[in-house]
Amino acid sequence: MADRVLRLRWAMWLLVMLSFSDLPSRNSLVRTPSARATDSRNRVPAVIGSCGSKVKSTVIPDLSVVLRSALLKELRTSELLRVFEDSRNLSLVMSGYSIDGSVTSLSRRNTPQGDVEVSADVSLIVSALPARRVVAMVSGGATVTGSVSADPQFGSLLLQNLQQEAIQHAVQEATSSWLESLGRKQQRNQKLKLVALR
Repeated sequence: MADRVLRLRWAMWLLVMLSFSDLPSRNSLVRTPSARATDSRNRVPAVIGSCGSKVKSTVIPDLSVVLRSALLKELRTSELLRVFEDSRNLSLVMSGYSIDGSVTSLSRRNTPQGDVEVSADVSLIVSALPARRVVAMVSGGATVTGSVSADPQFGSLLLQNLQQEAIQHAVQEATSSWLESLGRKQQRNQKLKLVALR
């Protein structure tokens, strides 16, 4: 009987030790939140403002929704920015930037090879908050190609996907130059702070 109780205690102790071995170390639990907090404090707030379109699509009901989604996807990948989804967050942001955008052109053509080629252009206006002073106007364009489908239903779906992809790539091109200049500006500011601290 005593031997059986001892074996049960040993098994319970082993289970407890195994469950603790899966937990991260105390040091990693302490470091991770502070590292994330420091990282988020260094990011510049950016609010996605108004999005519109000067053109219409036969397969996408609202191009402004596609543009907003593309901006969110692209800017959230940047380590420089903390992105807020829309202008309702402006009151929460005391400094940073507001980005307004528009799809300025969207076209399609059939290539001699029988493919569909879709081109899109976007323009973005970057304003400094809170005064909304315009600091940059950037634009970008992209062309994507897809194979034509004989089925009209799939053809419409293909065109929709190509238009979304073209707008995404155009946004990527438009934002890249601004993000590069923002990165250089932050590096200069960091150097100035270091000099001031000496």
